[in-house]
Amino acid sequence: MERAAVVSQIVQILSPYLGGTMAEASARAHCEKLGISGATITREQAEALIGKIASGLAVFIGREKAGAVVEEIRKAVGAEKVA
Repeated sequence: MERAAVVSQIVQILSPYLGGTMAEASARAHCEKLGISGATITREQAEALIGKIASGLAVFIGREKAGAVVEEIRKAVGAEKVA
């Protein structure tokens, strides 16, 4: 998967909840922390990124709503949860 496209999808979905600037900063900061810097991103990396975002998102919008948003992100980026 293309990293820029994944980050763009995540930002688009998070923006209504966090605002565009915060959504983009969050996605990029988590990429950095996870060492995701290349042009592509694996499914495992995408799931790790989504997981990191999910934990912080629950604080802002609640656990239940965060779960629904995370599922929307997974569908949008084509990431399947890795066991």
